[in-house]
Amino acid sequence: MKKIVGLTIALTLATGSLAAFSGCKQTPRDEILKLYMPGEYIDEDIFPEFEKWYEEQTGKKVTVDIKAFDAVENIQLAVEGSKADYDVLCPSDYMVEYLISKDLLLPIDKEIIDVAENGLFKQEYIDSAKEYDPELKYSVPYMYGTLGLVYDKSKTGKEIDSWEALFGNEFAGKRSLKDSIRDAYAAACIYNERETLVSLTGEAQKQKIQAVFEDTSEDTVKKAETALKAVVTGGAEWDIDNVKFEMAAGTSKVAVALMWSCDAGYVMNDYEDADGEEHEGNRNLWYVVPKEGGNVYIDTFAISKYAKNVTAANYFIKFVCQKEIAVKNSEYAGCISPVAAAYDELYESYMEDEDGMFEDTEEGWKEMYIETMFPSAETLNRCGVMKDFGAGKTAVTDMWGNIQ
Repeated sequence: MKKIVGLTIALTLATGSLAAFSGCKQTPRDEILKLYMPGEYIDEDIFPEFEKWYEEQTGKKVTVDIKAFDAVENIQLAVEGSKADYDVLCPSDYMVEYLISKDLLLPIDKEIIDVAENGLFKQEYIDSAKEYDPELKYSVPYMYGTLGLVYDKSKTGKEIDSWEALFGNEFAGKRSLKDSIRDAYAAACIYNERETLVSLTGEAQKQKIQAVFEDTSEDTVKKAETALKAVVTGGAEWDIDNVKFEMAAGTSKVAVALMWSCDAGYVMNDYEDADGEEHEGNRNLWYVVPKEGGNVYIDTFAISKYAKNVTAANYFIKFVCQKEIAVKNSEYAGCISPVAAAYDELYESYMEDEDGMFEDTEEGWKEMYIETMFPSAETLNRCGVMKDFGAGKTAVTDMWGNIQ
C-alpha cells in the first residue's frame, strides 16, 4: 500500500466547502460522498469531473469529501471502532478479508460495476483478488504493486536477485527495513523458506509461496523473529517513508532496502519529494522481486457498512474504473491500475519511451523498470497475497514488539 507523506490530513474540495456552507445551509448528507483513503493516492482533479458525470447519470448532485489516513489499519479503527460513516474506503487486500469477516462491508452493486465483467481488469489481478474476496463481491481493485528489494548498484557493485542481500551479512550496516510488521514478516518468512521456494516452478511454486503468507505457526514466527533480529542488530536503518527519497538523492548509506515497487518506481523516475520539489530520478537504483518470491498487493475500493450514500459510492467506483480516469490516477500516484484498458495504454507509453526517461541509461535498466511496474507472469507466479493474520495476530504482533 502506498503510504501518505506527512501528517494525516482532512481535505475538502473548495466546491464542496462552498456548497456546504453557503448561506449557512448545510449540505444534505445524501449529497456528500465521503472518501477515506491514503493521502496522495488519487488525483483530486477528477472529483469535479465525477460530480458532473454523476449528475448526468442519476440526476442527483454530490460533492466529494476526502479524508486521508497514514496506515490501512486506520480503516479498522474508523469503521469497526467508531462506526464512522465513510462511504468509500480504500483497504488493501488483507484488510478487505478482515472487513468481510466482520461483516463491515456492503456488496458492490453489480448492476453498476461488475468486477467480473470480461476484460474490465487484467485477469492476473482478478485471480489475486480472489485470495481475499473469493466471490469478488465486496471490493474493486484500484492499484497493484509488488514487494521486493531496491538497491543502489553503485554501492552493491552488482545486480541483486536474492533475499540474501537483505538478510545475509554482505551488506550489514548498509540495508534498510520497512517499519511495517506485515512486510518485514513476509520477507523474513520467504527468506527462511528460500531453499524450498527456489526449487519449485509452476503451480507448486505458486501454492507454496501463498502457503508461506498464511503461516503464523509458532515455529514460523520464531524463525522470522530470529532472521529480523539479525538484520536489526546488524545496523539496519528503519524506513518510515524516508529511505526512498534519501536513496534517490544519493545521500543514504543504504545499499539494499525492502521496498514496494510503486515507491521504487517513483524515485527511479523523475519525482517530487515530500516538500513538493522536483528531482531527477536516480538511474543507479534497481528493483527486483527476489528469485525466492515476493508479495503482490492490491489496494481496492470498497463500501462501508455504515455508508450513507451507497448509490454515489457505487457510481464513484465505476467512474474510477474508466480508462481515462484510471490512467490519470496511475500517473498521479506513481502506480499502475489493473483496469485493462488503462494498463495497456500505460504499458505502451513506457515501451515507446514518450518522455525519454530511458535515454542514456545502463543496458537492461529499461527492461528492469518496466518489469517493476508491469511484472511478468513469471514474477507474479512467485508472489503471494497477504492475508489477515487471524488467530496468529497476537503472536506476530508480540514478535514485532521484540524486534523494535
